[in-house]
Amino acid sequence: MLSKLVRPFGASASRSRTSLASTRFLATVPLQQTVNSNGELTPEVWSKGRPFEHYPWNNPPKTQGTVRFLGPTKDGKAAFLNFKKGEEHQTNFGPSLEREVSITDLRHFEPRTTLGVEGIEFVYSPTVLSEDKLLLPDKEAMETFVRGAYFDECAQLVKEKTGATKVVAYNFRHRRIEIDTNLLDPYKFSGKPLPNFHMDNDAETAEVNLRRVLGDEEASVWTGKRWGIVNVWRPVGDVVRQWPLALVDSRTVRYGRDTVPIYTLNNYKTHFTALKPQSHFDFYYVSNLAPDEALLFVDYDSASSGSNGTVVGMAHGAFEDHNAPKKVPRRRSIETRCLVLYDD
Repeated sequence: MLSKLVRPFGASASRSRTSLASTRFLATVPLQQTVNSNGELTPEVWSKGRPFEHYPWNNPPKTQGTVRFLGPTKDGKAAFLNFKKGEEHQTNFGPSLEREVSITDLRHFEPRTTLGVEGIEFVYSPTVLSEDKLLLPDKEAMETFVRGAYFDECAQLVKEKTGATKVVAYNFRHRRIEIDTNLLDPYKFSGKPLPNFHMDNDAETAEVNLRRVLGDEEASVWTGKRWGIVNVWRPVGDVVRQWPLALVDSRTVRYGRDTVPIYTLNNYKTHFTALKPQSHFDFYYVSNLAPDEALLFVDYDSASSGSNGTVVGMAHGAFEDHNAPKKVPRRRSIETRCLVLYDD
């Protein structure tokens, strides 16, 4: 008879500081007890052998959705975006490529995914943040609040969940769907959800962020150890029911075969990385994520160097959920990136 125990034992239930590709600290739970040759009760166990493996008696639900990928450019040249304010329309993006896929709901996934094993974790996390603070007419006051109290909160949360020695929150994006928002055009991309699946950083651009935030001297100390970037993604004002964030298992994504660069103009880093549509991708999301919850995912981890061809962070994008109610509040969210120094 299957055990009703749903919490992993010991170290498997605690946070870990393993690299993105690690399979340490995986869950082990009892299945049933059998009688051995000596007449003693011996428990049979189920052990999690790989990331994103779930209890065999509990298949997590899935939704159907439309995901989007970078399509052919208008001029046939490499894709680019212009970050200069007022010139965001200067891009050669063409229409996105659309695919209908199944997306696994991590809210009902057991054992829960973690930053240390899968690179994704969602948590209950009441916050000092509120929508009125993000919409303050005084933009300087808004920036001061976010970069003060809210950054401190994010840094503490990431530190607790990773066991890191030091965490520095350094960047945020407040994204909103307005009445007139066109999600499918490439313009004004900094303030709205992004449907095209992408990765924010690779090893090169992650180090650009590190040196830009900390300066060369301290950054050189970090690069001698294991370090990374973790993204804290949170709904604002209401539960997200449509255009939620989905992520792709990074272990299934290989540079070149599955990716293409997006070059940038008037930006501090040279490029982002877009995904090509591939049938072998596995997609995950958390249904009905609320403002008092946060979705944490690995943006970069120096322990996963990409030397075997796999990417070093989780690809992500907003998707159109076919099972969402017709009338729902428009999505609002905030994402905060944090530099993370480990003691490995």
